[in-house]
Amino acid sequence: MNRFTILAALALSLGLGGSGLARAAGSSDDEAFQKRIFGRVMDSKRIHACFKRVYDAPHLAQHPQQNVRTMLLLVTGEPSDDSGPSYGLGMGVTFRKSGTHFESAGNCGAIHDTSSAGGSSNTARCGVDCDGGSIDVAIKDANSVLVSIPEGARIWKAGDTDDQPASERRRFGADDKVFRLDKTTLTDCLHLASDDKDKSAMRRGQ
Repeated sequence: MNRFTILAALALSLGLGGSGLARAAGSSDDEAFQKRIFGRVMDSKRIHACFKRVYDAPHLAQHPQQNVRTMLLLVTGEPSDDSGPSYGLGMGVTFRKSGTHFESAGNCGAIHDTSSAGGSSNTARCGVDCDGGSIDVAIKDANSVLVSIPEGARIWKAGDTDDQPASERRRFGADDKVFRLDKTTLTDCLHLASDDKDKSAMRRGQ
């Protein structure tokens, strides 16, 4: 299943007809997360944020068990009619021994309250499609996030149109667990957008 099919299905399942700012924004934890990751509270439209990291040769030399060379993360806020907002992610990654671009996608629920078992404020817990593992996105500071992939994640070659593309999960190394990504322009994540409508919104900075 390619990334565009997956994200389109997620969008339909989440429902996009938000009815007002309060309902779109969700809980106080959601609002705090939105302000920090998107720069504002969500309204009735989808909203995006892009983060990236490029690891240089000295860093990789100091971390021989890290295979990830570059990572892009697109976070999309999805307004919802009834149950509050949800979040989707698209991830692009390359590895030190391959020039091939790989991708992943998943769905994140509402932000965990600090009183939730195992939860933490300002952290979105995301499941990769087709039982492909989990990815946590936590706010680090005003301009960066921490991406946690504790057990690796299901990834596939960018542009793969197979309904069930081969997983490349084994490419993650022993030191590919936590990554600090910095906020960047939305156009850096255009190729991770689910459709032309999202791309147009991202070009407008939304």
